[in-house]
Amino acid sequence: MSVDRIESALRPLADPGRSPGMAAYMREQFPFLGIPTPVRRRAVKGLLPRALDRELVEDLWELPEREFQYVACDHLQKVPLESAAADFLRSLVVRKSWWDTVDALAKPVGRASTPAQMRDWAREENLWVRRVAVLHQLGRREATDTALLGEILAANLDSGEFFLDKAVGWALREYSKTDPAWVRGFLAGHEVAALTRREGSKYL
Repeated sequence: MSVDRIESALRPLADPGRSPGMAAYMREQFPFLGIPTPVRRRAVKGLLPRALDRELVEDLWELPEREFQYVACDHLQKVPLESAAADFLRSLVVRKSWWDTVDALAKPVGRASTPAQMRDWAREENLWVRRVAVLHQLGRREATDTALLGEILAANLDSGEFFLDKAVGWALREYSKTDPAWVRGFLAGHEVAALTRREGSKYL
């Protein structure tokens, strides 16, 4: 599918009054068209293919305005993904990296990756790749691989990086809804950053 159809659907909806505030919220990392999420999703409804279109995703990733990367993430969240897609997803994680797209890619990465890949990613130098590994099991509840989760979280406790400390706490907080005893045990058995402990124990 051509990216032109997506641009034609979104660019007329640009709101210069909103775009500065949206850019400021993302610390001026990217320009924005100024389109709210519900409006953006309605505008492209029916335009996105039902199977993975790597060329479309690449084209959307190259456009300057952040909404186009959000459309790519929406596409990736809905289409079937095979393990061969993990490296492709990693290439997106490390480009135009910020928490918004990285977090949106976490579950697609989880569907496309193997435990061995996530163990490797959890120890990479790139903090965004590590954050994706930390978050890739969000929402799995009883299906969570706790051995893998514990190993990945433990590998990211001493980074000193805000975005990793926050992610580890988020992963613990979410899993505490399913197995609070496991989370209590993890926190009791590890020295964690104050931010991680505060986030991870929120529901305990």
